[in-house]
Amino acid sequence: MGSIGVTVLGSGSKGNAILVHNDRSGLLVDAGFSLKETRKRMAQMGLCESLVKGILVTHEHVDHVCGLRVCANHFQVPIYASRLCADHLHIKDAKLRVNVIFTPGEEFAVAGFKILPFSVQHDAVEPVGYVLSTSSRRVGIAMDLGQFGQMAEYQLRSCDTLALESNHDLDLLAASNRPWRLKQRILGSHGHLSNVQSQELLSRTISNNTQNLLLVHISRECNTYELAEQGAREKLQDLGRGDVSLQAAKQDEALPTVWA
Repeated sequence: MGSIGVTVLGSGSKGNAILVHNDRSGLLVDAGFSLKETRKRMAQMGLCESLVKGILVTHEHVDHVCGLRVCANHFQVPIYASRLCADHLHIKDAKLRVNVIFTPGEEFAVAGFKILPFSVQHDAVEPVGYVLSTSSRRVGIAMDLGQFGQMAEYQLRSCDTLALESNHDLDLLAASNRPWRLKQRILGSHGHLSNVQSQELLSRTISNNTQNLLLVHISRECNTYELAEQGAREKLQDLGRGDVSLQAAKQDEALPTVWA
């Protein structure tokens, strides 16, 4: 198997879905859009629906799973989640069945990809990030995490494509009209990464292999795509890696596929 493509179908507080694929098969990481919207965005990017061989769940928050059951039924593919997350999903939707239960930290194989789920810190039930790999390529995805511990840092190293959360700008969050309790949640160790934290995680995980950086879960109220991208670009320059392709994932539209 050669190159791996990563297509962010959309990312933000209103929905998240990323398709990791080659030219024959792929896996959806989260299904946070309706089936209609998911299919529309895949079609816009020229992606055949038959590519989807499974859906990997990061955690149970609605912006990551609102289309999960319907999408899995339509694509006729299994759902993969951690035990506690699966139990919680079933409580929320009795018709939803997680087909494969995994343990964070234990690798498994799906559709020609090796999948390594790793634990992250977020206010969810047993949330995970993912590294999807083949014999020659690695894709790391960390969408919702309040802070990055040694586990996330270790697992995300040496990836050809990185999708890292860059949720908020500290000044814009402070100036926003959001309730103080919500601000505390976002800033907490189980909330979301700021632009500065995302750049620090990048500095600890970038390697000679890194070709693509995708900034995900960017807040439209407490951040801007331009701010997130500018800070990451400056960090890449500081690291001597201005050659890395950089894109900020949007909420309302898919990004063109990046390949490594």
